[in-house]
Amino acid sequence: MKTSVLIIAHNEEKYIEKCITSILNQNEKPDEIVLVAHNCADKTVEISKKYPIKIIEFKGETGIIQARLKGIENLSGDIILCIDGDSCAEKNWIEEMKKLFQKNVVLIGSYVKLSGGIFNSIGNFFNKLSCTKSNNATHWIWGPSFGFLGKDKDKIQTGFLKSIEIREKLKLSRDVDDYMLGLFIKRYGDIRITNKTYVTTNIKERGFLNEVKRSIENIQNGLRVDKFLKNSLKN
Repeated sequence: MKTSVLIIAHNEEKYIEKCITSILNQNEKPDEIVLVAHNCADKTVEISKKYPIKIIEFKGETGIIQARLKGIENLSGDIILCIDGDSCAEKNWIEEMKKLFQKNVVLIGSYVKLSGGIFNSIGNFFNKLSCTKSNNATHWIWGPSFGFLGKDKDKIQTGFLKSIEIREKLKLSRDVDDYMLGLFIKRYGDIRITNKTYVTTNIKERGFLNEVKRSIENIQNGLRVDKFLKNSLKN
């Protein structure tokens, strides 16, 4: 089966080289790597051109969801794995992620290690232990590390479009497109998470208070989405 890796990047000149090389140096090599450079005004594209990957310079609406949609349109793999340009994958990432695809599995993810200070380090410890034990796998689908089957591309795209609608209705302070994707896609099958591999993502917010604020915002936005969806079902 052909494996495609999608990288999304917006002005990631600081991290993009490490991201690309982490995919090229996988134990199990991908058949296709596509980078969507979304409204980049730095050296992201220039750096990326040194490597044997397909680069799409996408000038479009702001927002990571738009970049994901553009990338998915240009992927041809039977298995599609997604990572962000400010992240890097462990060498066994492709290998372990592919193992998650079994009967009825429509969406997969891995433990995501957050860079940063003390707060994120504590969170990393508990997240790694608990991510595969949670009954609600949707909480563990994170943008820097998720995947799906090529045959389900239409469902994934629809899920992202739905997340845009909800985000605009609720005027969320942060995108929670990955969480909403999980909520949408689970109607079609199972979601599986692994902590046998991981992706490290570089958090833009630095400092203990900023890390706490980000975490609180994510929780609040998630709760607002849950409440909205429950009310929609009642109506």
